Amino acid sequence: MRGDEILKQIKERRTDDHQFIKWWRKEEDFLDFDRIDTFIENIALGEEIGGFDLFTMEEMWENLEKVTSSRVERTQKRGEDVIVWRRGSGEEQVCPYNAESMMTIFDVETHGDYID
Repeated sequence: MRGDEILKQIKERRTDDHQFIKWWRKEEDFLDFDRIDTFIENIALGEEIGGFDLFTMEEMWENLEKVTSSRVERTQKRGEDVIVWRRGSGEEQVCPYNAESMMTIFDVETHGDYID
């Protein structure tokens, strides 16, 4: 599937709830997650990928919990949804519960090398 075909399919399949994309190369030797908007900005029209799935915030949260081995917790502080992230170093960080924070935590935790 080429980049232009993928962009067309994303436009057809994406709902307001979809914030993330999981995509893989056609050789199926590489798998990655990204925010949909970032993926769209960076894909070349002629680039070949094997396929993709779209994810909602809740679906991405489930993936994040899986890769962090329960070092993330969704809670509320001052009436706002937040993520409490206990980093590998023992440091605790509070982040807004949003797509950007989830993607940052996911990338740090997987070191950019997600294995399904």
